[in-house]
Amino acid sequence: MGAKITIDSATLMNKGLEMIEAKWLFQLRPDQIDVIVHPQSIIHSIVQFEDGSMKAQMGLPDMKLPIQFAMGYPKRMKSAFPRFDFMKYPSLTFEAPDMETFSCLQLAINSMEKSGNMPCIMNAANEVAVAAFLENRIRFNGIPKLIATTMERASFIKEPTFEDYVQTDKEARILATEAI
Repeated sequence: MGAKITIDSATLMNKGLEMIEAKWLFQLRPDQIDVIVHPQSIIHSIVQFEDGSMKAQMGLPDMKLPIQFAMGYPKRMKSAFPRFDFMKYPSLTFEAPDMETFSCLQLAINSMEKSGNMPCIMNAANEVAVAAFLENRIRFNGIPKLIATTMERASFIKEPTFEDYVQTDKEARILATEAI
């Protein structure tokens, strides 16, 4: 993993960004999307259908298979990768994320719920904050503070155009940089 995704994983911002992606890709409402902490990292996603049944994408905690699938899509290619063995993982556990500890996830959820250009503001602020952290200009706990400050200060547009998104990104980056 690169430095940016490593930090986004540590703050759970990566999960917030995935929630926003799912909202747009599958035309979902925010209340239809959830993040569940799964320490074994075996279940990568779950979809629950209208009848209550579920399908889960499960596999070893290794990115080789998802990358291979993306490269061969829509076909599945044969591989010599290790196979999942249920006996090595006799129990799978789940828990709710601690939103106080992982306030970046809460900020992402808030931006998704507000909608409009707020996810764009949040994303731009996160990119500036993570870069500032990696350059030792802010502390780790300064990342969510900088994002929240930028989300409060940036101009909100309920129904943005493409050009609005471009301008929003610029404005949010300027505001975040000024707040460092």
